[in-house]
Amino acid sequence: MNFQQAFFNVLFRKSLASILCLSALCLSALPAWAQDNALAERLLLASPETIQANPDLLSYMNSLAEPAIANNCASCHGADLTGGEGVPNLVDYEWLWGVDGFEMTGVESVMKIMQTILYGVRNTDCAEEIKMFGGCPDTRYSQMPAYGELGFNEVRLNNMVDYVLALSGEDVNPSAVEAASSDWAICVECHGVDGTGYTPFGGPDLTDDVWLFGSSGQEIYDVLANGRQGVCPAWSEVLDAATIKALAVYIYYEVNGFLITF
Repeated sequence: MNFQQAFFNVLFRKSLASILCLSALCLSALPAWAQDNALAERLLLASPETIQANPDLLSYMNSLAEPAIANNCASCHGADLTGGEGVPNLVDYEWLWGVDGFEMTGVESVMKIMQTILYGVRNTDCAEEIKMFGGCPDTRYSQMPAYGELGFNEVRLNNMVDYVLALSGEDVNPSAVEAASSDWAICVECHGVDGTGYTPFGGPDLTDDVWLFGSSGQEIYDVLANGRQGVCPAWSEVLDAATIKALAVYIYYEVNGFLITF
């Protein structure tokens, strides 16, 4: 059962007994498997704030999220989810597809995280006839082209390196920056005119000190010349709905700096 099916099954469950058993009074009288089902339903329907404030839901969320991280996420993102070269840090505020507590509610942020977990990033593991732009439906998709394969020679690439470094305040050759200004127009759609990025397109901010593939001139040159197309698999057919929700809320609170162990 996928996430949507599980979620709507919870929303439209008609059994009065099931509804009553969501209460704390009934929960303690249920066998363990039924308690887990009831907690899963409550977790799916609860806001991040409700989960944080409820000891039972918080403990249950951790019991789902922590093993899921250890078994599925840690191999790439690390046990602490801080990532590494070519693998994003999941617990900072630099999210390509937008997790910003200053601009959106907890529910909105969690939904964005859930979409990434459900459908992945540049996931192509689906039937060819349903793919869009080379990726599966609903997957997160952005493209960093390999400009070395698109006719950019070494001089143009090096000028672009200086332009990118200048965006983050580095001391570079002004004439190289000027020469690259016309090529920068290609980059604006994803990175913005000022280089601060555009989260709906997954365009990273080039003006800060967060670099997925390194911030040296040579590392930036390699990205420009060869492109980057990192992949995160879709977990909708691997993890159940409650675990996906638990992971999303867990990561959301880690991003916001909360200690949520219980």
